[in-house]
Amino acid sequence: MIALEHELANSAFKSRGWGVDIDPSQENAAPGMLLAAVLHSGDQTGDRLISDIANHLRSQGYRVGGVIQSNIMQPGQCRCDMVLEELTGGQEIQISQNLGNQSRGCRLDAAALEHVVGLVETSVRNGLDMLVLNKFGNQEAEGKGLRNAIALAVDAGIPVLVGLSRTNIDAWNSFCGGEGQLLEPHTAEIERWLVSSFEAARHSRRVPSSEHDISV
Repeated sequence: MIALEHELANSAFKSRGWGVDIDPSQENAAPGMLLAAVLHSGDQTGDRLISDIANHLRSQGYRVGGVIQSNIMQPGQCRCDMVLEELTGGQEIQISQNLGNQSRGCRLDAAALEHVVGLVETSVRNGLDMLVLNKFGNQEAEGKGLRNAIALAVDAGIPVLVGLSRTNIDAWNSFCGGEGQLLEPHTAEIERWLVSSFEAARHSRRVPSSEHDISV
């Protein structure tokens, strides 16, 4: 379980601010408001939705860290190459191996994924407005992958949004101890969470508002 009990209100937030107003009555924002997963059916529509959200927030001037995934079909291959884009530096890293069309083994390039993990954790430590991850997947469910990056972000008071296959809901709930929210892949529901998470983070960090548009 990640440590969601840290004293977020005592930390200095380093962002330029959020585009929403604060209700002063919400002085003690719930840490659980900082963590959410967008549900999908395990196909590529989940990757595209998370990518759209991350790219929109970046276009509005937010410091967004994390990774988004592209699935690239190559000539002569029956399965796509899986490529992650690290959002703060723009580096694209292939995390799948070409084991041949007849192979049924795991294609994940563990060394490449560990490289991605290092980049993302560094970006969290350097300060972000939001961490966006294409998925909380099998690696994270097994205690590996980007699991620690999520914990680092929440402990630092940084909102986290991940994609989540419905098959991994139990693992997600176990990881976040019931604190994380589950969102259906509907624009209005995601927008409401963005507003509430930005309010919680900004108010905890005492950051003035700005004019960013967070509608997706």
